[in-house]
Amino acid sequence: MREAARFFTQILLIFLLTGVIYGQSDKLFFLDNFRSNAKNQRIDSVLRMSESYAEINPDTTLFLSNLIINDAISDKNYKAISKAYKNMADAYYYKNDYAKSLVFYKKSAEADLLVVSDTSGFYIDRISDIAYCYNQLGLHEKAIELDKAALKLNQRFNRAMETADNLNNLGNSYFYLGQYNKAIEYMTKTLELDRRAGDSVAISISLNNIGMVYSRWRKHYEALIFYEDALNYTTIQGSRAIRYSNIGMEWYYLGDYKKALNYLSKALEIDTESHQTIKIGVRKNEIAIVLSAMGEFDKALQLNQEALIIFKNADIRESQIITLSHLGDIYRKKVQPSVAERYYLESLGMAIDSKSQHHMAQNYKNLYELAEEKGEFKKALDYFKFYSISKDSIFDGESYKQLANFHVLYETEKKEQENMLLIRDNELKQRNYRLAVVVIAGLFVVLILIFFLYKVKARSLTQNKLLLEQEKKLSVMEIERKASENRLLEDRIFAEQQINRLEREKYQTEIKLKNADLASSTLCLINRNEILSEIKDKLKQNHNTQIISEVVHLINSNTDIDQDWYKFRTTFEDIYPGFFDRLNQNYPQLTDHDIRLSAYLLINLSSREIAGLMNVSIDATNKARQRLRKKLNLEPEADLTLFLTSVK
Repeated sequence: MREAARFFTQILLIFLLTGVIYGQSDKLFFLDNFRSNAKNQRIDSVLRMSESYAEINPDTTLFLSNLIINDAISDKNYKAISKAYKNMADAYYYKNDYAKSLVFYKKSAEADLLVVSDTSGFYIDRISDIAYCYNQLGLHEKAIELDKAALKLNQRFNRAMETADNLNNLGNSYFYLGQYNKAIEYMTKTLELDRRAGDSVAISISLNNIGMVYSRWRKHYEALIFYEDALNYTTIQGSRAIRYSNIGMEWYYLGDYKKALNYLSKALEIDTESHQTIKIGVRKNEIAIVLSAMGEFDKALQLNQEALIIFKNADIRESQIITLSHLGDIYRKKVQPSVAERYYLESLGMAIDSKSQHHMAQNYKNLYELAEEKGEFKKALDYFKFYSISKDSIFDGESYKQLANFHVLYETEKKEQENMLLIRDNELKQRNYRLAVVVIAGLFVVLILIFFLYKVKARSLTQNKLLLEQEKKLSVMEIERKASENRLLEDRIFAEQQINRLEREKYQTEIKLKNADLASSTLCLINRNEILSEIKDKLKQNHNTQIISEVVHLINSNTDIDQDWYKFRTTFEDIYPGFFDRLNQNYPQLTDHDIRLSAYLLINLSSREIAGLMNVSIDATNKARQRLRKKLNLEPEADLTLFLTSVK
């Protein structure tokens, strides 16, 4: 790059001398040069001011950058253009608008390619920025592709710090994709570079990042090793509190609540001494989780309430929603469903106001589970419907975001491919410059012509390749769209199954209640008939025939078998509708006595109970059962009651 700069200086001197020879005025030339320098100084001053406001006031940065962008473009001041676009990208980054940030980082990189002899690594840094935006937009594969490209360039130019950043970013991308092996691989390489540099802060961060991967991987013992190692390199108190918190939560996951409380208490102590109010609330919530798992619900409730006050004062709504839900969980464990429901509803209300579909879905899930536990199946069904709708809304929102991200990818893909071509062309350009210095300045024009001819040819050769890659990407998008539709269908089927299950349980409960009523009323009839029969038997032992006849007549008049059967049949038909019609239709040879016997057998009455209802002896009842089996053509080993159950 230095040789190229010297070459361009030589060429510039030739053109200046040529201008003097052909009669250009020295005075006019230096006047224009002075004006140009003044303008460039103004642009540089505005650029520095624009950069300083990017984080604290992004809108001011956008305004200042737009003020100078047109002047820089008209002057072909590509260095100023690239910096202005970079400042605009930073502004959108701090506004969390990663799609727009991505667009302006790309424009900044494109402008920097036109800057002659730029060895600052500006372009490589912009590639890393673009990769970061892709990561934030959920396009992790694209981020990996660009970070790998930036990594190669940083390694080529021996940029150790930037190389470590690229390796760490690659680890994060694979972490988001759930490819934990690769995440560990790249983060370990970052750690090696940090150790070589002897940077204890960077070493601590890298160790902590590896611990986070193992924790998400549910390899908690491995996570503990790295968290504890990170703690040894951490000197800043605020960072030590974070390390203690991480270690404490790992012990919680491993079930050692005593150690978990010890580390979390240390983290709380540090944050309290540093007056980190928000972090104090977070630590209290973490300790409350451990105490709740230990069954110390009152202490957990107190800490959650204190954390809730902190989050309310700071107006952090998401933390309030989470804390209220935790309070509901604790009261649910304490078997205080009404209080738990109140906190769930309060958390739900805030989630609805904040339009947080994720927290809405979680609270609806908690409410329908709570209603199920209380036996309020109608309310449980209503909450489950809202839960399903919230889940669908989350899915639709994520699908829309994913489509928007793919739209950004599609719109910028062509420019990105052209940028990669320009990088390769830039390398060829550098080789051509070195060759031109060795030969003669007169061959410069010829080399430029050859370069442009090569560029045109290269573009024509790669056009088909670009089109093919775009078609492949569209095919992948179509496959993912169909997969998303399938997942949505599965969720809806699951919801319908849950609704059917609740309705089936409700129906079974009603059947059981009606069966109980039928059995109760039937037993009352049996007991009444048995008592009346016993009275008749005892009266027959008395020799006063006139009194006996009168009493027996009175008993017989009150033993109305037909009326009892009518009441029984009405209740029975309500529970087993159509049973008698199907029995008559399938077995027309059965008598009324057989049908009545079948109904008593279906509800599992014993022979003694049936004899009492039908006012016959037990032997007569057993014989009637045998006759019924023959009429139904049953084998001797067949279960008569089970057969009648199949008729209903």
